[in-house]
Amino acid sequence: MPSRARCERVPPADGGGWTALHLAALQEDDLPLDPRSWGRAEVGRWVARRGGLPERFPMNGKALCLMTKEMFASRVPHSGHALHQDFRRRLAKALALQELFEKMSPM
Repeated sequence: MPSRARCERVPPADGGGWTALHLAALQEDDLPLDPRSWGRAEVGRWVARRGGLPERFPMNGKALCLMTKEMFASRVPHSGHALHQDFRRRLAKALALQELFEKMSPM
């Protein structure tokens, strides 16, 4: 049985579809939902919030997609693996939403 929180994220039954308000409920913080759209400033904020040094990540979100777990760990030795895991989770969420929107959009 799905949890209540998960059920509340189903598109509204009125047929109106997802609105900006519904998408805001999926957002974890003030960063854009899709990490591929992050600029250097967003990457820096994300890294800093997780204990890393933003200057170790002078790149945008698309560049982060190319990094391996080992690359994250070499830049942030104490929490690089957790940083990589968080990035991959956010990316997977964005890709799943993109796929959902593509399936829901009329052809």
